[in-house]
Amino acid sequence: MSGLERDYPMHAKIPEDSKGSFGLWISIINRSAQSYFYHKLEPFGLGTGQQAYLLALLPGEEIVQDQLAQRLQIDRANVTRALGSLIKSGYVQRRISPEDRRARLVSLTEKGTEVRREVEGIASQWIETLQKAVSADEWNQSEQTLRKIALSLHE
Repeated sequence: MSGLERDYPMHAKIPEDSKGSFGLWISIINRSAQSYFYHKLEPFGLGTGQQAYLLALLPGEEIVQDQLAQRLQIDRANVTRALGSLIKSGYVQRRISPEDRRARLVSLTEKGTEVRREVEGIASQWIETLQKAVSADEWNQSEQTLRKIALSLHE
């Protein structure tokens, strides 16, 4: 039993010789990630997915909200909703841009910067767990393949 499975049990054990579609494996990894991040982020009052916003905002950086949406490849409505929750939690602040009154600038608060450090560690632990399953070459090739597929979806 892996450390991840022991700490964040999945609903069913997957036989090692199980064959399935590409989508099945992506789905299994995604559900495992959701479970892992749910448990690890809960003490900070964060839900799964909110870590992406904290990690996308660099300490000391102020970015236009639409640029954040582009950076994360998430639609503007979802970004607005997620930022609202992070603002309520005191992790992010938003203000009107003095150059363009239609634009909203977002940045981490001091509290958000502190929590971001914790979230970076949590995310690093997740990546380390994944990397233990494959060689460095396999990891790099998988990353390149997934990047190529993702980019092709946005051509």
